[in-house]
Amino acid sequence: MSSATTFHNIQQQILRIGGPLLIVIGTISCLMNLMVFTKNTLRKNPCTICFIAVNIINLLYFYFGLLPTILSSGYNIDPSTNNIVLCRLRYYFAYVFACWLSSCIILAAIDRTFITSPNANTRRFSTRRLVTISMISISIFWLLFMSHALIFTEIVQFAPGYFVCYYQPGLYTTLMSYQSISIMGVIPPLLMAIFGLWTVRNIRRVQRPAQHSRAVDTGVIVIGQLHALHSKDQQLIRMLLVDIISFIICKFPATIMPIYSQITQYNAKSAEQQIIEQSIIQLTFLCFQKGDDLRNSVITHQLKSKDKNLRYVYL
Repeated sequence: MSSATTFHNIQQQILRIGGPLLIVIGTISCLMNLMVFTKNTLRKNPCTICFIAVNIINLLYFYFGLLPTILSSGYNIDPSTNNIVLCRLRYYFAYVFACWLSSCIILAAIDRTFITSPNANTRRFSTRRLVTISMISISIFWLLFMSHALIFTEIVQFAPGYFVCYYQPGLYTTLMSYQSISIMGVIPPLLMAIFGLWTVRNIRRVQRPAQHSRAVDTGVIVIGQLHALHSKDQQLIRMLLVDIISFIICKFPATIMPIYSQITQYNAKSAEQQIIEQSIIQLTFLCFQKGDDLRNSVITHQLKSKDKNLRYVYL
């Protein structure tokens, strides 16, 4: 048995066992989160609107991104290798959902940067209207920007009898590698880190004697002399920071593979090596989805403002 066959069998077993489990846990967690975030006490918060969108996108991602991967690589059920329309739609929606997901987390980070700003004019940008307009605009942008996948994605033969729905060989593959590295790899975590650290910096300013009143049992932090950062906002900030950290960690392996592909693009590769690389790509994708489940179900947090009956499983 060749190493490619062995590696492929290991990947297949991982997807068969772990894939359905991830979908079930992720679905339940997302639905629980939506039940909590849509409560009257939370849904009017601009940051919560982003979290609601993230959970909805995660649900779509599980069934339009992860499920086809599990069926194709875990159970050898892949209609997209025989139907070019399904092939292109699969890649198109996978790209769109991935960009929507990272964009909503970035918007949440920007909103928390606004709300923690010591400048009153800056804090006025933290509104539901601005968040909603931004989300709609960004969603339309990604739908249009990723439309190239509906044209240039093809069914490619990597080995005799081994067909894969993949990028059109040649220039398009190179461009998609750069897109995976930049737009879908490096830039989103970088922006999340920048605005996350900026938010932390704003909060630390609060701790300076000249700029804050000490926290009391009411769960309120005073920024400057006019603005109170309530416990609900503080908890949303903590949740967002956990979300950013887990996103960056789980996104890292999926970013490494396109970089490796670009470095080795001119190397002669056997069919066996190409199969191994495709298997690794599938596993890094599963790792990223596992990160979604970790944010959805393992990180159980307290989002208790003054409502004592409010307990939830955090995104």
